[in-house]
Amino acid sequence: MKTCVNACLGQLIVSCQAYEDTPLYGAENMKRMVQSAMLGGAKVVRCCWPQDIRAARSLSPDLVIIGINKIMPQAGNSLDDVFITPTFEKAREVVEAGADLLALDARITKKRGKSELLELLHQIREAFPNIGVMADCAAYEECQICAQSGAVDILSTTLSGLVKPIEGPDTELVRQLKADFTLPVNAEGRIWELKDIDAVVEAGADMITIGTAITRPHLITERFLNHYLQLQDHAE
Repeated sequence: MKTCVNACLGQLIVSCQAYEDTPLYGAENMKRMVQSAMLGGAKVVRCCWPQDIRAARSLSPDLVIIGINKIMPQAGNSLDDVFITPTFEKAREVVEAGADLLALDARITKKRGKSELLELLHQIREAFPNIGVMADCAAYEECQICAQSGAVDILSTTLSGLVKPIEGPDTELVRQLKADFTLPVNAEGRIWELKDIDAVVEAGADMITIGTAITRPHLITERFLNHYLQLQDHAE
């Protein structure tokens, strides 16, 4: 097992991302977000885009960084768009920016088939043998392809629920992956409550990633506000 992968085991990974339409967008803001996560005890973070990865790396040589490089789908595009580190060049940018691991969209879609995914995985493995690779999957079948490829270090439930929305973390997928494969499993997606952490740990997750519930204050605000407004409506 690679040192960077071993460093993720048993860790709460904080995903620090902000998009252009939000006030926290920008490398300096994300640097502060990462620094805040570190103050809370986080030893591993997930950062998007080379400039944010470089900013996070400047904080500490010991911080473990999982890098991604998103190409955001244009308005009206379908869920078939592969958007997380979709190409070798995007992967190279992540590595050159200072990431210890890179994560990529491992979905099989109408726009990117199994052979293209495998070609990308092996190209990355050959070019960057010391970099850990996390496969962001939506379904069991994609995890199976990645596990059998020999070019992936961590299986992740990141994109589960993207096509068919589900409530809460996908504990069933975590449980299936732990039963069938030897690779570490990252539980990610819709983890909002302490009970959600309990659930994925019980399912066997080797590490947990939380993003929105920690690092996207406008969505956190919206969630609490909507609940409060619903209570007011019921009281009328």
